[in-house]
Amino acid sequence: MAADIQNSKNEGLKKLQNLKNTNDAIDSLKKENDLSTLMGSFDSTQADDNNMLDYFLDLLQITGGPDVITKLRKKTAKLSEPIAAECKEIIFEELIQFINCNLDFVIPSADGVGGVDTNMMQIKVKSIDPFKMLKTSPSTNVGNALYEKLPPTPQQLPYSTNRELFDRLQNPLAGQDYLGASGQPLFNIEFDGNDTYNIRPIGLDGTRNDNDITPNNDRKITTFLRDYFDSIKVFEGQNFLGNLLNALSGFLDVQLNMSGEEVELQGKFGAIVSKILGLCGDDGDGSSGEPITSSGIGHLSEDSIFSLDEDSPFWDFGTQELRNLEDETSLKLKGVMKFLTCEDIEGTIDVDNLNNDIISVLNENNIMVEGVKIDTAIQNAINGMTVGDDTGLPFMLPQLQVEFDLNILKKLPQILVSLILTPKIILGMAIALNAVGEFFESNDIMDLIKKFSRLIVKIVKRIFKLIIELIWEEVKKEIIRLVKKILQEIMNEKQSKQFTIISSLIQTLLAALEIIDDLNNCRSIIDTLLKYLKIPPIPSVDIPKNLLFATASRPGFSDVRAFQNVLENLQQAGINTEAHADGSTNATVVMLYNTIKGVEKERTENSVVKIATYPQNVQTSGGPGVTETGTGTGLIV
Repeated sequence: MAADIQNSKNEGLKKLQNLKNTNDAIDSLKKENDLSTLMGSFDSTQADDNNMLDYFLDLLQITGGPDVITKLRKKTAKLSEPIAAECKEIIFEELIQFINCNLDFVIPSADGVGGVDTNMMQIKVKSIDPFKMLKTSPSTNVGNALYEKLPPTPQQLPYSTNRELFDRLQNPLAGQDYLGASGQPLFNIEFDGNDTYNIRPIGLDGTRNDNDITPNNDRKITTFLRDYFDSIKVFEGQNFLGNLLNALSGFLDVQLNMSGEEVELQGKFGAIVSKILGLCGDDGDGSSGEPITSSGIGHLSEDSIFSLDEDSPFWDFGTQELRNLEDETSLKLKGVMKFLTCEDIEGTIDVDNLNNDIISVLNENNIMVEGVKIDTAIQNAINGMTVGDDTGLPFMLPQLQVEFDLNILKKLPQILVSLILTPKIILGMAIALNAVGEFFESNDIMDLIKKFSRLIVKIVKRIFKLIIELIWEEVKKEIIRLVKKILQEIMNEKQSKQFTIISSLIQTLLAALEIIDDLNNCRSIIDTLLKYLKIPPIPSVDIPKNLLFATASRPGFSDVRAFQNVLENLQQAGINTEAHADGSTNATVVMLYNTIKGVEKERTENSVVKIATYPQNVQTSGGPGVTETGTGTGLIV
């Protein structure tokens, strides 16, 4: 399957490359502009896995160029709100499927016939906090990026649950009832002062009596999860921005003075997310030829997910992978981004300015304006970088902007999954899993992913669909735009050719009439007549008459199609048809296009087809007869 996918990817990439080269060459000849430089090596066609993200981004670059990449990045930045809503639905549905519970499964209320707190749950703090968010205060600069905007208040909706979990840690043994979106208490939560949250589920009547004490008082798991997740927002704008900047540059890690081991662990998490995206099986991302589907609440087949044991080699990293992780860790510890397109230039981020941007987003209540501020902050990240004494890299080296935007898009799966795996999300998972007897405990992010790989893998791949859908929509737009432009060029060419042919015929007839009307020039008259009466040799190819009639439906010769075919043949022969690295026009492409146009111009203006007809048997009023031979002229269209 991998070979078939790779071949299909290569075929698709080549066809789009040919389409883009045809379009660019025509534009270059018409407007004397350079061919667009493609930023990227397009190594995605050689990938052995089914991760389509890099491939789709390559397609987008080919069809739309660097400007479309930046446009998509801007669009994504402004869609954090709807993306968060989609993520919540994904979590809810996949958790229900993972638990595989029927509608009768319940979460036992805390008190049973065995006494008070018989059914109390104990959940380790570290188990729901794989990225150690709760060690950071919401009032710090880093906390501004990690937590909800508002402190928790009664009846608040959506509720600031991560802030509430932090507050519980600051107030050991002080219990707090947690209200769902329905306004009913779902559970009471307290920190034991050591390392554990005590969770006491509350029944439908507001007491902690389970079904054994008060029949039908326990909440069904599906009802609990719906009420709980409807009470929260998965992430907010400042969370999205902070995680994005951290994934690129270590923006938060630098301020937290994290150790190299901690930063490398996050890097391994990102690498595992990439591995998950390359797992075989079609999940609606188009990797096996099926239509691309990415509804946030669409059903996902159980058969598409692999079972990965904790000791599976899937979780291991090779020598080169570890070396790459070490390099990435080193850069993040310094708050530096490296740009490979310009001799590994390293830019240092401006932490203070980015913190101010986080605060600006934090203080904005208008969703539309918030999206604009997120986009502005992302742009400020690269504008404010410094290399030596220079500030504002894109003004010196515009190609860095493209690499920057591409890196953001490539890291979107990691960014969104990290935003999902926060304490408030994992707490809901942990309560539901404890209710069905699933022991929930993990030491760090890698341990969490390994132990609950089946659930995490499904969530990751569903999140990936959201991203692919965004990119695919832009790819489709660019393909349609290119095809439309090529077709318009063909139509214009045909209309122009028709006008040229008619004009040329009129000029030819006028010239002939002028010669024939010159009765004093007998030699001219004879020469003209002999020229038009000359019968060419009859070709030996015998084509059935029925097939000849079918030629009426042929579209005719097209300069543009011929040029496109030539480019495709050259690509297959290994001859480069793209623009030069500096963006200048490929001279070979220009030469070929001018050659085709020149030949076709001569054919259009001066070519003629001469024909002869055999004698034909006909029926006349006097009986059977035979026609005389005939001659004529025609055109090649």
